[in-house]
Amino acid sequence: MSIIISSPLCQLNGGCLGCCGHSFPSVKKVQQAVEQNTQEFLTAAPQTKKEFLQFRDRRRPMDLRHGVCRNAVSLHGCVLCPLHPARHDGDDLRQGHCDVNYFCATAKKFARWTKERQDAFMRFITDKKLDVFTYSLLMDKGKLLREFEKNNL
Repeated sequence: MSIIISSPLCQLNGGCLGCCGHSFPSVKKVQQAVEQNTQEFLTAAPQTKKEFLQFRDRRRPMDLRHGVCRNAVSLHGCVLCPLHPARHDGDDLRQGHCDVNYFCATAKKFARWTKERQDAFMRFITDKKLDVFTYSLLMDKGKLLREFEKNNL
């Protein structure tokens, strides 16, 4: 069995924050949480590794805002984690703060599919023209996967 190290689903559609929290109450509340997180991030304006870690550690990992990790922010139209290794030359600043090896059931199943089926699922998602928050909540609940599989057996 292969280990998933990344998934294109995490960046699709402006990003997915399905793994960045628990028990999301609503799209509106999740959007508000990310907006507040983004304001805190922009105010902190971290530049160095130390400053990013200070931003990360301003709250405990499970001190969530409306179910959302306080490190999930929106920059340039994408929801992302400013601690992700892709933003720090491979240095994963999430280590010790969150479960960096977590992937949703959809991403795990997606990783086992053929390239053709993966492409079809990504087209299915893109064609829905979902905002990032609706996409994230539907991914978190597995609804997009169930709908796709129902129609594409």
